[in-house]
Formats: sequence, structure tokens, C-alpha cells
Amino acid sequence: MSAQIFANSADGTINSGIQADWEAAREATSGTVSQTTSATEQEAISVYAFAGRGATQYRVHRSFFWFDTSGISTTVSSATLKLKFLTTRAGSANAIVVASTAFGGDGSSPLSDGDFDALDFGTTYTSEIDTSNTSTYTSITLNATARADMQANDILIIALINYAYDYNNEPPEDDTTRVKVTFADQTGTSTDPVIEYTAAAPTPTTPFIGMKSGKYKIVAGKIKI
Repeated sequence: MSAQIFANSADGTINSGIQADWEAAREATSGTVSQTTSATEQEAISVYAFAGRGATQYRVHRSFFWFDTSGISTTVSSATLKLKFLTTRAGSANAIVVASTAFGGDGSSPLSDGDFDALDFGTTYTSEIDTSNTSTYTSITLNATARADMQANDILIIALINYAYDYNNEPPEDDTTRVKVTFADQTGTSTDPVIEYTAAAPTPTTPFIGMKSGKYKIVAGKIKI
């Protein structure tokens, strides 16, 4: 059974704010939600290094999405996340998707400043994502962990982050690293974040008739005793 799930319109970005060092930016426990109602976000997956008279300062941007998977009750055999990246791109801008507990963990709350660190670097849902395709959707294979979570949970929450620096915990070599992404608030659904998946058909219920001692006769579809 093939189907599509579009991202909820609560999706958005959070940035760490400018911090005095790399660790403070990447490990911030809170940030600032931005552009949650925007169709596109230039800073969707970004890392900045600001050189000054003293030490270099940093700012990290992450994007968060959730998908309603409550209708899935059987094994998900394949799943593809489709995202539309746009032309505003700079630096080592490839991305990766990791598990998240943003939006209250169950989609009940809007994206909040405290969700900046609501992600699990140890639970990846994809491999490294090439963000250079800006003409069409980029199709991203979701791994077995993501597929299992789609089946087990009513929603799938993901964080889309920079791969080279944020995920790998490396201070950026580029002053500006960014890629622009289309969010669910885009008019129509032709470029919305979407998951296309295939799930096994539900197992049909086998009819059952219990018989005890005695004689039974089936006549015209009816059982006579």
C-alpha cells in the first residue's frame, strides 16, 4: 500500500543565537524560533562563524518537522522523505535527518525555543543528504529505524541539521554555511515536505465458526442444527 504524508504546518527553524564558542552554540539548551509561518527559510540548515577582534563566535540553525503516522499499523517496507532545497546555498551545506522530541514529543505543542536541543544525534533517520539539487524534489531514503518509528508511533518528528559541522560536532571552516528549504506553509503541496511510503496490507481476519457435538447442515448459506 503506497501513500503520502505531508509535514504538519507547525514546522519551523530554531537558532542558537550568537555564542562565544562552538560548544556553547551547538550544545545550547534553548534558542530562538524563527519563521515558523514562512513558506521558505534561508537559514533552515545553517552554521555561521563570526570572526572578531577576539575569539570566533558561532550560531547554529536547525529545522524541525512532524508527520502524522497514526494511520500506519503494519510494517513499513520503504519510505522516502522528499524536500525541496532552493538556490540560496553556501559552504558545506549537506544535511542529515535525526530523531527529535520537539513539538511536545507528540505534536501537541508548537515549536518552542527550548526545542533547540530536542534531538538525538545518536538516532539517525538518513545518511548524509546532498542538498545541491535545487530544481526538483530531493528524494531521501529513510532507514529502518525511521520506518520502525513510523509504524510504532502516532507521529514521526525529525530534525534536519547541517551534516559537516553540527552533526559531526566540528567547528565550521566556512564563515557561512546555509541552505534554503521549502516548508509546509508554501502555497499548495507541490513542494511541501512529504514522506512517501509503502506499507504491508492489513492481515485479513479469518472467519471462525465453533462447532460442538451434534449434527450440522449448511443449506443456502445457513447452518441448521
